[in-house]
Amino acid sequence: MNELIEEAKQYINVIPQNKKDIFLQLCSLNLLNALIKKKEYKTFVSYGFIKSHVSKLVDFCISHINEDYVEELYYDTIQRCVYIRCYGIQFSFHNIVQTNSINNFIESTENVYVEWDGIRLQPIADKLYTLAKDLNVDKISSIQFTERIKEIL
Repeated sequence: MNELIEEAKQYINVIPQNKKDIFLQLCSLNLLNALIKKKEYKTFVSYGFIKSHVSKLVDFCISHINEDYVEELYYDTIQRCVYIRCYGIQFSFHNIVQTNSINNFIESTENVYVEWDGIRLQPIADKLYTLAKDLNVDKISSIQFTERIKEIL
């Protein structure tokens, strides 16, 4: 499992080039966020590491808001949670580092309210991560991707 953590860390340190990269980073961050809750992995990853990388990814999405990288991006100031929808899947991360870019986004008209879908992704983090890797290297088609999403969710 430590190799998986290191692999996921490598993916989140890459500057995204397309929507598939964004999805892989979201799935990697979700996986790390799920694993950190298990005692045996706390020495390999920290909340500070995860939250700061979520913020970097959110900053990137904000700076590319008019491109087709994500379908939704919303920061809920009451819940202190960012919601990011990519390929129809809504990711949520609480208590991320609020950068100047994120603070400006929060106050902008681009920060359009969305409700949480109510789907907890951490229990299926490993399946989403594997799916994201397969999609990223074109191992599966968009039809296969859609079928696997339905199976996973």
